[in-house]
Amino acid sequence: MESITIYPKSKKQQSLLKSLLEEMKVRFEIGKSDDTAMSEEEFYKKIDLAKEDIKQGRYVEYTPELREKLFKSIL
Repeated sequence: MESITIYPKSKKQQSLLKSLLEEMKVRFEIGKSDDTAMSEEEFYKKIDLAKEDIKQGRYVEYTPELREKLFKSIL
């Protein structure tokens, strides 16, 4: 059987869905939300902020020396 993943936008939606599934006697699990997902708007806002950081000089240049320092344990 296939599974369905649903991401309610509010506690009210979650409660309604839970009640519906219980009434239909559908087996389901409630897990922790995935905080890594972001909206398209949030995604583009982060890109804009990163561009502004670069314009203001707030960045670290990726050099071979930095690469070696960061990945010394796995290289």
